[in-house]
Parts: sequence; structure tokens; C-alpha cells
Amino acid sequence: MDLGQRQCSSAFSRTASRARLSVMTATNAQVPGAAIEALPGELREPTRRWFERLVDDQGYRGSLPESLVRLVAVSEFAAAWLMREPEWIDALYRQIDAPIDVAYPSSLAEDETSLKRDLRRWRHRCLIQLLWRELEYAPPAEETIGQLSALAESLLIASSDYATTALTKRFGTVADKQGAPSEVIILGMGKLGGRELNFSSDIDIVFLFSRNGETDGAKSLSAEEYFTRFARIVVGLLDEVTEDGFAFRVDTRLRPFGDSGPPVTSLSALEAYLLKHGRDWERYAYVKARVVGPVVTAATAAELFDQIITPFVYRRYLDFGVFDSLRNMHAMIAAEVKKKALADNIKLGRGGIRDVEFAVQSLQLVRGGRDTALQAQGLLTVLPLLAATDALDDVTAEHLRRSYAFLRRVENLVQAMRDRQTHDLPTDPTDRARLVLAMGYVGWDQLLADLNQHRETVAAVFTGLAFGEADANSEATLPFSDLFATRAARDEWTAALSTDCNAQDAAALAMTLVDFAAACDKRQIDSVSVERLNRFIDALVARVLQAQSPVRALQRTLSVIENVLRRSAYISLLNENPHALDHLVTLCEQSTYLTQQLGRYPALLDELLDPRIYAQPATRGVLEAEICDRLHAAAGDSEAQTEALARFQRASQFRIAAADFSGELPLMRVSDLLTETAEVVLEEALRMAWRDMCERYGVPSGGSHDAANGFGIVAYGKLGGLELSYGSDLDLVFLHDLGAGAETTSDSTAIENGVFLSRLVRRLVHILSTQTGSGVLYEIDTRLRPDGQSGLLVSHIDAFERYQMNDAWTWEHQSLLRARPVGGDPAISARFDEIRTRILVQHVDQSSLKHDVLNMRRKMRQSLDTTDQDQFDLKQGAGGIGDIEFLVQYLVLREAPRNPSVVEYSDNIRQIAALATCGCLDITTASGLQDIYRAYRLRAHHLALDASPSLVPNAEFGDERATISQLWADILGA
Repeated sequence: MDLGQRQCSSAFSRTASRARLSVMTATNAQVPGAAIEALPGELREPTRRWFERLVDDQGYRGSLPESLVRLVAVSEFAAAWLMREPEWIDALYRQIDAPIDVAYPSSLAEDETSLKRDLRRWRHRCLIQLLWRELEYAPPAEETIGQLSALAESLLIASSDYATTALTKRFGTVADKQGAPSEVIILGMGKLGGRELNFSSDIDIVFLFSRNGETDGAKSLSAEEYFTRFARIVVGLLDEVTEDGFAFRVDTRLRPFGDSGPPVTSLSALEAYLLKHGRDWERYAYVKARVVGPVVTAATAAELFDQIITPFVYRRYLDFGVFDSLRNMHAMIAAEVKKKALADNIKLGRGGIRDVEFAVQSLQLVRGGRDTALQAQGLLTVLPLLAATDALDDVTAEHLRRSYAFLRRVENLVQAMRDRQTHDLPTDPTDRARLVLAMGYVGWDQLLADLNQHRETVAAVFTGLAFGEADANSEATLPFSDLFATRAARDEWTAALSTDCNAQDAAALAMTLVDFAAACDKRQIDSVSVERLNRFIDALVARVLQAQSPVRALQRTLSVIENVLRRSAYISLLNENPHALDHLVTLCEQSTYLTQQLGRYPALLDELLDPRIYAQPATRGVLEAEICDRLHAAAGDSEAQTEALARFQRASQFRIAAADFSGELPLMRVSDLLTETAEVVLEEALRMAWRDMCERYGVPSGGSHDAANGFGIVAYGKLGGLELSYGSDLDLVFLHDLGAGAETTSDSTAIENGVFLSRLVRRLVHILSTQTGSGVLYEIDTRLRPDGQSGLLVSHIDAFERYQMNDAWTWEHQSLLRARPVGGDPAISARFDEIRTRILVQHVDQSSLKHDVLNMRRKMRQSLDTTDQDQFDLKQGAGGIGDIEFLVQYLVLREAPRNPSVVEYSDNIRQIAALATCGCLDITTASGLQDIYRAYRLRAHHLALDASPSLVPNAEFGDERATISQLWADILGA
């Protein structure tokens, strides 16, 4: 029977208890005996005596709901305060149907003593009300811990308001020399920051102030002196124990340098501390940091989080190095648990609350730099986000959520017994009976069984995340790390390797490893990196020994690792994920291109975590969603958005290449995906450039701020022909139809439309071709515009049409065959398509067509063909790719006046099909031509993936070359 069933079977059914009220009056003051008799034996007599005291000694004559019996039986704290303040009973019970308002009343007490009393009484009243609702309705965990956190924050603000008022009267306000005010910032850490306080939590806070300065009152204080006094007043108001107890225990030891550091810290001092002294455990601590005191300005919040805390906590790459620190911290806690016999501690014991927190926060730290949605403070908020981003599977995330909620409820109810900060399961029979009753169970054994089941669930998840794959990896490793750590000589390495491979490979592998060790020594990497690298070498050597070409696999893989030695979190990524290491070795063994990409852009190692790395890459819709997510995460920062575009493009191309080389993608699909990636990047880059220009100069007349009305992008060459390859340039032409002489709408910075468009294109080209940390997006070539380099960067579409009709050369019409719109205003795209068709059908000089085509092909072959007696140039050699392209272009341009449909498409394959459809080529010849073209391109493609020139042995493709040469001679006569 699960928790819900046990709660329903309890003698205190929630639906029934609200209907059974024992109303006591002066003439009928009876203790609700039946409800008390239903209590566990250990709780009956103490509860009966409490009610008798309430009626007989206190003279209470109000209503007594039966659920009050359970509240009094479960919590000595609640019983004591309700005995002291019996008028609370009616008031609290009337409000437990819904979440209560825990906000402290805004009016301040007249003096510090009165405020301390009021804060404590408000806190106790709210805690009792929250506990009563917990027992009556068992609300979701996030409601209870959220309201406990809101209560603490409310009292913090009330204390801060009092401190500010008192200090301002004496000293004035703090400002710097320029008169800018200095703000106080109270950071909530830990459970307060995460809105996850338990019933008797300390509150962990850090006091900060925004800038140095002095007060402007009669007596001048420095900012540090002023805010130190502020902190002392706030802590005293909350933490000091009076006859009413305390409001909240306050812990400020998470501040820079802990107890030995100043009570308050400026933002600049915090930044310097985190940069120089920040430790791994502090990254965990600051995951949950948020402002919990007085409201701060947006500028101060941005400085604190965007410039200081977030860069310290989160890395821009997937930071698997956190698992090492997680294991170290967890080992220390486990040792403490064992030393202090804390096995029954539901927070620190195995499978306890801390394990859930460690697991979730570690995944936040690993992935939060890349996925900013994970930079939330609350654990229950983050869990579904981890499932949505595939960091956890849905089932595991739900198991963790349920177990965490169960453990937190147990923790709260244990603490609510006496308002003590304890996390130990009770051993006293009476307290066990209290917990069983509060949780709605029949007996202790059943409660303990469910509790242990939840703890086992948590322990299994935690172990799988923090130790699972790494342990599996270490179990399979060989003793090569010792040889590497001791910088063994080549002979020792050769002897160790000889048992698993032939003598020649063993010697070559040994030399490679010795050279790599020497390179590591020269780089002087830190001790953490050394430790991670030693672990990595074992797994790497074991894996390359399974490769078809071990030496090549090792050499290429280590060339990648050399580039990440100073960012050893990537080595941790491979240590923690054996599948990622397997992908890395496989890709490096297969492809020089992929090896070079990984070495040049180490962030691509993140892609190895995706189990679909060898599967078919994403569709156009998925690409668009991914790029939008990346840009949204970098919103407001144009440099970060440009970097996000580059990271997206690199990652997308890498995934395509991996699937391509594994044989999962046909050639035409590879080109389609590379083309779609480029188009998606172009669209987003144009949006960025257009938005930047509009914000600076206003909107062009006839345009819109949100869309590039009147402006279009036309692709030529490989992009236009849907044949984009890795590293291809983008040949682009820019067109518009905006009116001449009109200006943009800005009052102060308006410029003429033509100037706007020229600057727009320069901004767009800058975004696409600027060097970022993730490299250049694309090299952009604009020389195919009318009049080439001497022509306008952006042409009016009417001028473009006139140029194509009257001034374009035949080779420009050949280029136009491969052109198509790829971005901007759909109206411009439609107009371009119309012009293209009309020019190709009606305005090609048929009298000189053959001569011009032959002449241009001859010039290209003379300058570009690298064929010799041993090798054939696939692209420029006789009978190669270039000949096919020119042949098809000639036939399409020749046939277009009679059959306009042949110019509909911009790619070679469909142009050949169109020629067959109109009868210009017979079907057999057209099909053979398509097959040869695909075979050439596929071979060139794989050569490019291995960073090799497009050269093959002369004996290869002999029949294909002869077929193309004969077809060329038959049609063009030369």
C-alpha cells in the first residue's frame, strides 16, 4: 500500500475531519475523546492532558476541529504555542483550505524590541498554520517549502526595512563620489535561494553592496561600515533568541573567506574573490543564489549575475569536470556520515536529500552554461527541464521528484515536532508514533519500508550519474596510466603494447605516447588535469587497440586532446562517458577533416554525447528550433549571438559529417542538410543585422522593424545549386526594391535607404565572416553581382534585370542557372524567379553560346586542372565534374527558348532530368550522366572529409571519364 492509500486509511480522513467539529462552550467543555482514542497509544494521554489544560486552565471556549487533535499530537512546538495563544486556533483553522499569505504585515514596529517580538510571533503562527495544512491536505512539496521560503524572505525584508530606516536617520544614505547610490544586496543561498526551506532551516545569506562610497549624513560612514551595521541589525532581529524564541537562525559563512572575511562585501571584491579563490564547492553553493532582500535595480542585478556569479558557476561548454569535485565532496560527506553514525540521517545518509541535490546541481553545472534554462535555482523546477533536455530520462526525473518530495516531507515533519533542526529519523517510540501519524501510515515498519525504497531509488540514480559510467570505464581499463604517469621509456611502452598488437604497431604506438607525454610536460598543465589525463590514457589505449588502424587512431585522437589540455573538463567528459570516447576514436580514425574540426573547435566534443551521432541528422524544422533556442539564450548580446550562430553551424556540420562518413546518409541528402544549415544561419543572421540597423537608423521607408521588407538574398554556385559541401564559400547577391532618395524613420540618425542597405549588407557579411571563438561561419563571395567588384553591393532589382538583359556575359547566364533566392522578402524572391526565367529563356545569345561555353571551359581547365600522368583531377580534369556541369549548362541554355521548363531548377541532377523530359537527352544517357555525376561527387566528398585534394589514381573512373569525353565531343564537337 503506497503513501496515498495509507493516508486514506488513516483514522483521520481529511474529508471527514472537516465535518466533525466538537464545539465547546462554557456549559459544555468536553475533550474530544473519540478522536484522541483513535491516536496511537503513546500519544493518547499527552494529547488528552493538553486539551484538559486548554479547557480547564486556559478557559478556552472556542471551536475544536478534530484535526487539531492530530496537530497537537504530532507537534510539541505547535501544542506549546497554541496553549500560549489559544485565540490562534479559530483564526488559523479557518484559513487552511488554501495556501496562506505568509507575508509579514508591512507596518513596522516602533522599536527593535517590539519588532523582534512581532517577527517571532508571526513566524510561529505561520509555521503552525503551514503544519496544520500539511497534516490536513498533504499539499505538493513545492507549496510547503515555497511558503516556508517566502516566510523567511518576508521577515528578511521587514528586518531590512527597519535597519535602513534606523541607519538613514542617523547617517543618511551611501553614494559614491559621482553621487550614484550604493545598494544593499542580500543573496539567499542554499535552500533559501532555491525556495526550498524546511520547517526549522537556518537561512544562508550573503550581504553585498553595489559600490564603495560614504554616507551623506551628519556623521559620515564608509560604505563598508554602513552596511556592516546594516547586516548586524538584520541578523540580530532574526537570529537573537528572546523569550519568544528566534525568527530564523542566520548563517553568513558562505560569504567570501567565510568567518574570517568581512561581514559585507562589495561587488568588485566578490568578483575578485571568485576569480582568484573560488572553489568547486562554492560553484555548487552559488547555483541557488538569488536576491532575497530589498529589491535591487536591474543594472545592479545584471552586474551581479551576468558579470560575476553566472560566469563563475557555469561554463560555456559541457562541464563534466564537476563530477570529479562531486565525488570528492560526496566522499568527504560519506566519511563524516560513517564517523558520526549518521546512517539514519535523511539529509546526509545514503540516498538522502543531499544526494538528490548533488545529482541535480551537478547536471545543472555540466549543462547550464550551454542551456541557460537550467540556470534556475529550485530543484523541483530544474528536474523537468533536465528531462526536457535529455540530461535525465523522464522516468528517472519522475522517480527523483517523488523521492525528493517524500524525503522533504519526512524532514519537515520530524523538525516540526519541536522546531529543531534535525535530520535524523526518530528512535524514541513516541516520536516514531508522531511521524507515523503525521505521514498517514499504519505503523513504523510500513513507513520505514517506503522510506528505504525511496532512498534506494535516489542512491541508484546518484551512483549512476556520478560513478556509473566512470566506474564501468575504470573496470575495463589496462595499467597504462602508470606507464604514462611515470613517463615510461619507449621500450617499456612497446613491451606493454606488444601483447595486444603486432611489433610494428606497438613501436609506433609507443613512440606516439612518449611524444605526447613530452608535449604535456612542456604545456605545464595543472595537477587536476594531470590526474584526469592519467585516467584517460588507460581507456584511450584500450580503445585504440581495438581499431582497424591503431596508430592512426591514436595519433589523430591525441592531436585533439593536445588542444584541450588546459580545458580538462573535456577530458572529464570523455572519462565520464565511454561512449563519447568510442565515438571520438572512431571519427578520428576515419576522418582527417573531423579530427581537424575537433582539434580546432573543442566544443564539438559535446556532440559526442548524443547517441544519435551516427544517425540521420535533424530535419529543417529541428534545425530552426535549435538555432532559435541558442539565440534566445544569448538574447541582448550581439557578440554572444554571433558566437551562438557559429556554434550552431559547427555542431550541425559536424553531426552531418559524422553521419555522412558512417554511411548513414546518401550524398544528395548530405548536400541538402548542409544547404539547409546555411539557409537557417543566413535567415537568422539577416534578422540580427536588420534589427541592429533599424535600432540604429530607424526603419527604411516602406519597411518594417521585424522583417527585411524590400530586401532579398540570392545564392549562386554551390549554395544556389543545392550542392553545398564542407567548407564551401557562399556566393551571394543582394537585391532590393526600396525607393531611391527616401530615408529611414529615425529622427536623429536617419539615413538614405541606399546607405541603409549598403550598411545592412556589410553588417550581414561581418556576422557571417567574422572570426569568433567557434571560427568563421562562412566565407562570403559577392563578386557575382552586376559589374562584379566594381558594382554596387546591393542592386535594385530593376537594375539587376536590365543588366542581365543588356550587359551580362554568357558565363553570367551560366551562373544564373545555378541561382535561387535564399532569404529576405518573399516578394523579392518571387520577382527574382520571374526575372531569372525570362532572362534564361529569352535573352541568352544563342549565336555565341557554344563558343563562349567552350572558351570559358578551356580557360578554367588551363588554370585549375591538376591532372598528371598518375592522378586525375575529379573536378577540373577532362571528363570530370566540371565537364558535366558545363555540358548541362550549355544544353539547358540552348534548349530553354523551346522548352522553358528546363530552367525551373537550379541543381544539376534535376536539370539533367528536365533535359531528358523534353527529349534533349535520351533517358539512358541522362540516367548514366546522373550516376557518374553522383559517383564523382561522392568520391570528392570523402576525399574532402579526409582533408585530401580531389585527386584519384588515373586508373580510377576510366570508363566514366571516357563516357563524358565522348558525350562532350558529340554535343560540343571539341
